[in-house]
Parts: sequence; C-alpha cells; structure tokens
Amino acid sequence: MLRKLLPDFIPHEPIPKRLETERLILRKIAYDDAEEFFMLEKNSYPEHLEPYSPLRLEPASDREGITIMRQAIIEAEYRWDDGFDYRFMITAKPARNIIGQIGVTNVIRGVSQSAYVGYWISRDEINKGYATEALECILRFGFEDLRLHRLTLWIMPENTPSLRVAEKLGLRFEGIAERALFLGGKWQDTRIYAITSEEWAERNP
Repeated sequence: MLRKLLPDFIPHEPIPKRLETERLILRKIAYDDAEEFFMLEKNSYPEHLEPYSPLRLEPASDREGITIMRQAIIEAEYRWDDGFDYRFMITAKPARNIIGQIGVTNVIRGVSQSAYVGYWISRDEINKGYATEALECILRFGFEDLRLHRLTLWIMPENTPSLRVAEKLGLRFEGIAERALFLGGKWQDTRIYAITSEEWAERNP
C-alpha cells in the first residue's frame, strides 16, 4: 500500500552501508568495532559527552564495557534491518580510525516520512570540521537513499559547537522544546533544527 500511495518515499535498495566524503568514511557499525568504539566513548565521555548524554551505569571494567558495547551493536543491527535506525562509525582517512558516530534514528514512515539525526565527535578530534562534513553526508543519505521527507536535529542550547554545525549547513531553526530531554542528569531544553526534502532539492538541483 505504501508503494502505491507514497512512491516518492520508497528507500533505494540496497541501502548503502558505506558513505564517503573528502576526509571521512562513514560505515555501518559492526560487531568488531566494539572494543575500539568503547574506548573512544570512554575517553570522550568525561567533560565532553557527559553533559549531553543519557544517564548510564559505568561498567565495572573495560571488559564489561566492551561486552555491553557488543550487545548494543547487535541491537543496532536489528534496528537497521527493521528500518528504524541507521548508525555509522565516522572514520578519518587515511588511517580509518574511528573518531565518532552519526546516525539517522527513530525513522517514522507512513504519513510522516521523518527521522532524527544525532552525532558526536571524539574529544581529540573536535574543531576540525569533521562534524559538519559528516552531517552533510548523512543528510544526503537520509534524503537520497532513505528518501525521507524531513530530518530533525535536537541540540541543547549550551552545545555551542553543534549549534554552529546546524547553522553552518543552513538548517532551519524551528524553536525551543522546553525540558524535552533528560540528559546530564536533568531535564534539558533543546533547540530544534530541521530540513525537508524540498529544501534539500533546492540546494542540490
């Protein structure tokens, strides 16, 4: 039925698992990434990710943390296969080491054809333009491969670097959602930025 009613929003098949920009390779998260990704997140969490992250229990050891990460990757695989989330490792050329994560998440089809975009760059790699480059790539993926109608970013007002990324790419500011997310141990306001497929097409004729 969806194919008959909304043919313009049927995802292209196969959905790409690898995207490339001038300096980056974005690739689907894989089971073998667990150790490297856990250590990256662990080193970036204090004083960088913690204020913008959900509450979590700290693992008793790195070994336990890697095991938890492997389970999270398995769950991410299921959500990819079900068409709900598409999560990518951000890797830097030429070494292709992981420097962050980005994804199109909470995909809603039907009358909405929308999703959210979330990302983070490791503490050691910020202020190099990687987030802007990765976000522009994932917007293209969302509109041209997943063929969604609307992509939304929710960014905390204190997260100045992410606000600059959204504004640099010309995303439309729609307002503030008050006390919308429980992050960093308290309810936080978020600034809402969005872009639609029509706006994307105007920029990329």
